[in-house]
Amino acid sequence: MKITLSDIAKQTGVSVSTVSRILSGDNSRGASPDTIDAVLRAASELGYAERKARNLKSAMPLVRAGAIFLSNHESITQEFFQGIIGGAAKEARSAGEVRNITFRSFTFTEETFRKDDVGDLDCAIVLGRGSDRLIRNIRETVPLLIYAGLNSIGDMDEVISDVGDGMASAVRLLHGKGCGRIAYIGPDRNERILNEHRFSGYLYGLSDIGVSREEAIYEFSNLTPQDGYESTLRLLDRVIPDGIVAGNDNTAAGVLRALRERNLRVPEDVMVTGFDNSSISPFMEPPLTTFDVPPKELGRFAMKMLLDRESNERDYNISVKIPYRLIERKSTEGTNG
Repeated sequence: MKITLSDIAKQTGVSVSTVSRILSGDNSRGASPDTIDAVLRAASELGYAERKARNLKSAMPLVRAGAIFLSNHESITQEFFQGIIGGAAKEARSAGEVRNITFRSFTFTEETFRKDDVGDLDCAIVLGRGSDRLIRNIRETVPLLIYAGLNSIGDMDEVISDVGDGMASAVRLLHGKGCGRIAYIGPDRNERILNEHRFSGYLYGLSDIGVSREEAIYEFSNLTPQDGYESTLRLLDRVIPDGIVAGNDNTAAGVLRALRERNLRVPEDVMVTGFDNSSISPFMEPPLTTFDVPPKELGRFAMKMLLDRESNERDYNISVKIPYRLIERKSTEGTNG
């Protein structure tokens, strides 16, 4: 069936003359970016073969988008961030059917950040945890930013699955299973990292169950198996808790090893939780109770919101929370997962 301009006009709700001008590359009447996108998308979906419809994309303004990692410790090599980048890139490709978009990744620290490296970006997704100074430098260089991840930065668009709230949920879970002394192994928020909320979430969870900060049991750790292992050994030299809330699944892997070396059974002696539902969590010994986060959805929504703001130039921030989901396994005597 032959597709006509009238078919496209009917699907998009604009006039035939407007469709004709857009497909011919004539925007003298000042059609909005949303109208142009709608007409081009309808033309593509309906299979309209007008040559100028295919060529118009290259004539549209180029949108230079990026993903900026805030430290060398968090990068595209990690499973969680691979998911976010994959979701963002897929959304960019989808939008790229009717928009002219490039998408690149960068990794910086305070010492390595150079404005010239990202000065041509129109917009960027900010990933990971970084210092106030680094984040401030990026704000001053890139016109439009959105944060995607677990630890809110604030004062910018964001798509998050709130890990601080997740730590509080883990505390409440362990308390509900009879754990009295609930410990924390994970990072602290300090002056070097602006957006790190795990420990404050753990403390908030303790307050929910009537435990004061002075009674908290913790050892600070980076988010690696080795650091989780060493921090847990230091903790066990002081006290044997009933449950341990780990900052993420990688940390929990080190926690489980330290408990085994001290001949402490999981979950009989100590229950353990992680966060992010990494691909290895079902294969730990015992399988790890964790909280599932959909990184691809974080990336997809981040790119969608970023391109929306670039097109519509709104002057207010939007925050979207993607819910995490409890995956209960043997490390807390669960029967699911």
